[in-house]
Amino acid sequence: MIEMGYIKRNKGTFLQADLSYEMRFMDEDNLDEVMDLQEIVIHHLNDKEMFRTHSADYFREHLQAEKSVIGVYCQDGLIAYNVLSFPGDSKDNFGLDVNLPKDDLLDVIHLATIAVHPDFRGNSLQSKMQHIHLKMMANLGYKHVCCMVSPKNRPSLQNILSQGLIIKALKIKFQWRLRYIMHKNLLSPCLIGPDVVRMDGKDILGQINLLNRGFQGFHLSRLSDGFEIHYAKPPSLAV
Repeated sequence: MIEMGYIKRNKGTFLQADLSYEMRFMDEDNLDEVMDLQEIVIHHLNDKEMFRTHSADYFREHLQAEKSVIGVYCQDGLIAYNVLSFPGDSKDNFGLDVNLPKDDLLDVIHLATIAVHPDFRGNSLQSKMQHIHLKMMANLGYKHVCCMVSPKNRPSLQNILSQGLIIKALKIKFQWRLRYIMHKNLLSPCLIGPDVVRMDGKDILGQINLLNRGFQGFHLSRLSDGFEIHYAKPPSLAV
């Protein structure tokens, strides 16, 4: 058990009566619940490309790793999960995408995948689970956390930016998915230079150009028809 509290079931635009929830670490016995929730989430997405699905073998491997998966339960059963991954020296280590030193790659963790039941969005469950995992990993001595996020997934992007991760790349990953590659140094917070450029989230080429010039995305502002990302260079590059 990690924590207990109350959340609201979200029906339409109205948050309804409080329900009690429990947040706890999961293991291999919870595999079927994870697979069922993944199916619910993908079924309710208008754009399936936003969410990368995983096999039962993938989840089984992560559930076998102690404290790598956090789940949130209420009277409906499992309503959210967050999965950490430890890429080590594999070619899929996102530290390679953000040009981390080779000696740091073994100290990288991934925020690998997260799902929240559509009826319970708006309760900050993603932020709560990721905050717990990041604090735990920092205490264990890991230096870096990375993740990838679809440019179409504004809520998840906003949540991850709120955890202090910054956008360092925007590229095709895993054959065809366009993704932001995000990074946080768990030992040293990101510093942002004074000159900020705002870029429409739909302007993919404009953002890639900024990133190639050393800018990093650190904040999201909502617009009436989308969102924009705030970019700036680190102080050492801001000339």
